[in-house]
Amino acid sequence: MNTDKSLGVLMREVRVRVVNISHVGTLLESNKRMAVGTLGRLRLRLADGEYIDDIEVVRCDAVEGGNAFHIGMRFLFTTSRHQRSIRGAIARFGAPQSAAIETTSRTM
Repeated sequence: MNTDKSLGVLMREVRVRVVNISHVGTLLESNKRMAVGTLGRLRLRLADGEYIDDIEVVRCDAVEGGNAFHIGMRFLFTTSRHQRSIRGAIARFGAPQSAAIETTSRTM
């Protein structure tokens, strides 16, 4: 048995719709549930390119009468606001209407 500790990262892409977004977080809608505490990288595709920020899922609620979930996420500020950060894009262009998300599940 190998006694070295190994770290694994699971990535998946989930299509979402932006419901609301600000410089501190976002509310997304998806047909996939996400666990609170999930860490990930949100990637928004806008007309002039992709914008990325690290996020943490802080809530996930089923939408009444549908097969969708509202997912609340906060930006983690692991980097400063820069040219390709979502926070930078919001400051320049306002809120986008669609997004793709890559999530990394926390493993211990």
